[in-house]
Amino acid sequence: MNSSVKLPNFRGMNPHPEAVLITGASRRIGLALAKECLDLGYAVVIHYRSTPEPALTELRGKSVYFLQQELGHSPQSLIDEALRLPLTLSGLINNASVFTPGNLTNPLHLEEVISVNALIPAKLGNSFVQSAKDGKWIINITDAHVEPLNVNYQNYRISKKLFNDITRQMAFLYSPKIRVNAIAPGAILPSPQEQNGETFKKLARKIPLGKTGDPQFIRHTLRFLIQNEYINGEIIKVDGGWHLLD
Repeated sequence: MNSSVKLPNFRGMNPHPEAVLITGASRRIGLALAKECLDLGYAVVIHYRSTPEPALTELRGKSVYFLQQELGHSPQSLIDEALRLPLTLSGLINNASVFTPGNLTNPLHLEEVISVNALIPAKLGNSFVQSAKDGKWIINITDAHVEPLNVNYQNYRISKKLFNDITRQMAFLYSPKIRVNAIAPGAILPSPQEQNGETFKKLARKIPLGKTGDPQFIRHTLRFLIQNEYINGEIIKVDGGWHLLD
């Protein structure tokens, strides 16, 4: 595995603080999740695929480690690398995903997105349960808008529907040792492919609350799921009611 670790200054701090491993956390929603975990007092292990920025700049001086890996190569090795750090790994957030167009006429694309968006997180969860003796919870990041049929992003929708079901199955299987829940964002940020965000802004007309969201709403939900120890197997939609139109 190609990995790089940035060591924070833990002088005067707990040498083995409770920590959360977050996949795909160097930017966007993943970065927001990392900030919330830090605010809750956790150290954070940020996984990234190609670049640690902007997290490396924005979180400089915080209790953060960075691990680089292509998740498809060996999900188990990411858990192993995190467990070698001077941390107590108690949480896993499966955030990494791909959002690219494609439908059933492209079966290779279907295999790719199902692997990244559903199967690899399932493997990571299993490795976390088996190896992280101090593990307490897993939170998966799914998608609130997966029910409507969509030709352009059909494969993506299928992968996230599968991930929703995997979340419930994980919650049932790993109880009582590990709680498993999911956050299903709606229109929170424009897709990386959008240059000016105009398409994203137009989504507000379709959302019952009349507006798009903000990463802070995902952060609030993350805090709730971490702190409420009697929630298991839930998928919380954070979408302004967009799912009501499905």
